[in-house]
Amino acid sequence: MENTDMWLDTEISSKTVIPNDINQTGIVGENVNYYDPMRSIDRRSGEELTSNDALIRILRNTDIDIALRTIGNAFFPRVVTLSTSPVLIISPNRFPRGYILINANTSVTGITSTQTLFAAATVLPVATTNTVALNVGGFESARFFLDVTEASAGATTSFDLQTQDPVSGNWATAQTDIFQFSGGGAAIGTYYANVGGIGVDTQMRIAAVVGGDTMTCSLSCILKPALSATIAGATAFLGGPDVNTTIGYPLLSGSRETFYLRENTALFGVATGALTLNLFELQ
Repeated sequence: MENTDMWLDTEISSKTVIPNDINQTGIVGENVNYYDPMRSIDRRSGEELTSNDALIRILRNTDIDIALRTIGNAFFPRVVTLSTSPVLIISPNRFPRGYILINANTSVTGITSTQTLFAAATVLPVATTNTVALNVGGFESARFFLDVTEASAGATTSFDLQTQDPVSGNWATAQTDIFQFSGGGAAIGTYYANVGGIGVDTQMRIAAVVGGDTMTCSLSCILKPALSATIAGATAFLGGPDVNTTIGYPLLSGSRETFYLRENTALFGVATGALTLNLFELQ
């Protein structure tokens, strides 16, 4: 080749044998373009870039490199206290940065429900005694505690879990003998039963069957987890210096958000009540 100062832009590819007489037949393969090493070429259009276009692309790539270098894997943690008036959370920075904000309150209410089915010192007669019906449509499972304070000497003692047919209103037994007793009846003691999701439909109750002798006991139930619950605590609202609880971006109690702020961008916050935010700055 005569052009020894040129660079190849692509490699020659050929699936056939190169002919002996290359001057007449040529090489079957890709076209090869030669570029001066100091020329800037747009690879998609094939057109030469002007000096200004080339400089713009260099600056753009430099900005991206700086942004990636300033958003690293290290964390710089601090705590910010918010009140009902706007507070500066993040000061303007010279470079883009990433931030993780956590509303640290994790108190949750309504996830469990405790119900008393038989109060303490309830005397169950020799008969079938039904508890009140419980609406359990918003829970996944049920757990029971039976505390026997006076034993029953009767041969028949059972506590059956029942669920209600929503059409007829009749009750059906979903699980028999959720507490296991021998033929001598229920002895004094505290018993626990986890029935899982069996029979926990819309309405639920317990049928206590006592035969031969009365017994004294209490029966309670814990329903959990709730399909919906309430997170207790104040909510933070994020925005500019005039942020308020109406126009701010909400950060609920116990939740977290990740923000990437450009240079010279400040972030303010306000809350429905006094709270602390955990702020992690990506270094």
